[in-house]
Amino acid sequence: MKIRKIIIATISMLLLTGLSFSQKKDEGYVQTAYKAILNKDYKKAIANYTLAIEKFKGYAPTYYGRGLAYTYLEQNQDAINDFSKAIELNGNYHQAYYGRGLVYYKTGDMANAISNFTSAIAAEPKESDYYYARAIAYYQQKNFESALVDYNKAIELNPKNGVAFYGRAVVNKIMNRKQDAINDFTTYIQLNNNNDGLEREVYRLIAETKEEEE
Repeated sequence: MKIRKIIIATISMLLLTGLSFSQKKDEGYVQTAYKAILNKDYKKAIANYTLAIEKFKGYAPTYYGRGLAYTYLEQNQDAINDFSKAIELNGNYHQAYYGRGLVYYKTGDMANAISNFTSAIAAEPKESDYYYARAIAYYQQKNFESALVDYNKAIELNPKNGVAFYGRAVVNKIMNRKQDAINDFTTYIQLNNNNDGLEREVYRLIAETKEEEE
């Protein structure tokens, strides 16, 4: 089932909310870097964040921004290093915990992914996507009960989080909660249509689940 495809897609606009501009005179490096990320020119973003860091080493968003650019380029250790520096400078930087957790997830380190998602939740307990990300990491560990708890919370915080319904449906199917799975798959279709390229797969899973009920 295409859970991994969905988590990679979550490295998106939510991470961009962790970026901000320095109040100091940085010669426009931070703003230029931010615009470069929006334009998917990640090497330019890294170059400008590096210039900003050289001038203002204690400004956490510059490390976060460069870590984000490294993430998009799949330079995973560089991303982890920069997210870690951002967290060192600001222990409540929940987006940096989330970003670092996503990198650990991508590299298959579920224990560190879960630890970072948990830290993100502690710093910002009302963000649906943090619970969703941790649920997927629990799913990869086959810890389905914990995954279900987090999917429930993600949906409680954001009832329009279609991919959370998809993830919960998969877990419900595995746990033999067939009707719950069908209901969640159906809700996913209603919310997301084929925006994630999963519509055919979801209809297949609904049919398969109905056959298992018979």
